[in-house]
Amino acid sequence: MLKTQVSDGWAGPEPRSPMTLALDVVESLYGLTARDRAERDLFALERELAEALAGRDAARQLLPALFGPLGLAGDWERFFSVDNCLLDRVLARHRGIPVTLGVLILHLCERFAIRAEGIGFPGHFLVRIWAGDEPSVIDPFTGKPLGRREMEQLLRGARGNLARLRSEHLQPAGAMDILTRLLNVTKAAFINGRQFSEALACSQLLLKLRPDCPVARRDRGFLFEQLDCHRLAAEDFEFFIQHCPEDPVADVLKAQIAALDLGPQTLH
Repeated sequence: MLKTQVSDGWAGPEPRSPMTLALDVVESLYGLTARDRAERDLFALERELAEALAGRDAARQLLPALFGPLGLAGDWERFFSVDNCLLDRVLARHRGIPVTLGVLILHLCERFAIRAEGIGFPGHFLVRIWAGDEPSVIDPFTGKPLGRREMEQLLRGARGNLARLRSEHLQPAGAMDILTRLLNVTKAAFINGRQFSEALACSQLLLKLRPDCPVARRDRGFLFEQLDCHRLAAEDFEFFIQHCPEDPVADVLKAQIAALDLGPQTLH
């Protein structure tokens, strides 16, 4: 199912950057050739950016250069497309969504010695960048700084009109948190496109991070069911029921297991 075993290293002690992890996802789903193509495009973008920033204040001019002459932009028209979730396609198109553009901006900030960190903001990944002593919170979808009012609007869009901005919403996100968010978004895009085998591969990668997570096992079970792998689906559903017996979904899954054909099957 997975093209390589590169994700086996995620549990190791060596830290990985968000960009390295995002490229690991590309390699896991589509192989080393796709990763090599992404790395060539990334190197080309770095070279173009270095030329655009020559002799200028990189911390203040990086985003204007990226979202100006270099053509980086959020993809409003095809927001939920898989093309916006996979870094090889984002690099080829210079289009993406907040989390993938955020990963790219974090990488380029590191490349040009600019202090930056990701923010796992509800519903909309953000980036904090330091240009001097004071940081700015940036929307990676537009490259523009956000004030408190704009952040509150984003929060209410994700959590409802009663939500209020608090300090925990702006805490830095670690590399594995960013990877988890990227994989969940990518899985959802594949499901939206009815590409269930690819969505299942994303579920397998999520389970590399949290192998005993009942919700991740339950969600993988739904994908096994879509692929007519009923016995594997039942195993995942039973795992969820065992670990979350009080969850209302558990009773639904019991009925679902009873309705499955549990004869011998082949994993597609």
